[in-house]
Amino acid sequence: MTNQGKRKKGAPLFDHAGVRPHKNVKIGDTGVVMPGLAERHFLSPKPQPYRFPKQEVAEVAAGLTLGTNVMLTGPTGCGKTSLIARLASELGRPFVRFNCDGETRVSNLRGMMRPTSDDGVLSLKFNPGDLAIAMREGYWVLFDEIDAALPSVLFVLQPVLEEGNRALHIPETGETVEAHEDFAVFATGNTIGYRAMARARHAGTHSLNAAFLDRFGIVIDCGYPERKEEIKRIQCHVPDLKIDFIDSACRVANKLRQDKNFVSDFSTRRLIQWCKVMELMGDGIRAAELTILRKLESPTDAEVAKQAINRQFGYDK
Repeated sequence: MTNQGKRKKGAPLFDHAGVRPHKNVKIGDTGVVMPGLAERHFLSPKPQPYRFPKQEVAEVAAGLTLGTNVMLTGPTGCGKTSLIARLASELGRPFVRFNCDGETRVSNLRGMMRPTSDDGVLSLKFNPGDLAIAMREGYWVLFDEIDAALPSVLFVLQPVLEEGNRALHIPETGETVEAHEDFAVFATGNTIGYRAMARARHAGTHSLNAAFLDRFGIVIDCGYPERKEEIKRIQCHVPDLKIDFIDSACRVANKLRQDKNFVSDFSTRRLIQWCKVMELMGDGIRAAELTILRKLESPTDAEVAKQAINRQFGYDK
């Protein structure tokens, strides 16, 4: 866990009742109002340009209102992680992201015994893990790519995900950490539910059992947006780039996503990267080579994509 800012000296994290004071915050132009912190927490992500998707924001808000865990599933680069991080930033809430992979261990979550020196005397002292701290302090926690986590890690999470009785037992100390009322759990994955058919394209992912999935009361499908909405999202990152280029880039992406001869992903994230390099270099096809074509899964996909770009922009004339 890394600090993304610093708390002002003397600024209270809690009021006298031990609960952070809240305020209502309107989320972008979605019309959704959510409870945020009256004072931005020092672990809240830094504000960045972002366009909030109305439906997904409303679904996240529903999950928080119900006190249930929220899972976001969808193709790579469609904005699953960004949505939760930007919401945490907008609301001033502390946010911790766990990147789930084969190296994630139970000790990263619960904590572990570490040697410490006290007046020159070595002894073992328990250091709580990031999840234990997050539960106690009421942070938002995101388990990113949770379908890549090891089964041993997922079993430790099950009691943490129990609605109405979230708890984490620490065997080393005998303590049971109970969750703060502001604690919230989110997870993302590319191969959840019916998207399991994409597992072959996401190395290291595993099937999640039904008992684990049922602990997420809401599952949000974050697909790629419609072209007009995707244009607006990209404009947040490159507001000075000509709209004609952004529109044409989005048309290329939409065509390739529907092309049966094109099997690679063409994500919104890649579109943003393409447009940023285009804005810097002023060369659309060169920018595409640097940000898209060399990432594709096969030379065939690269050729199909290059032809689509040439046709849309007229580079082959």
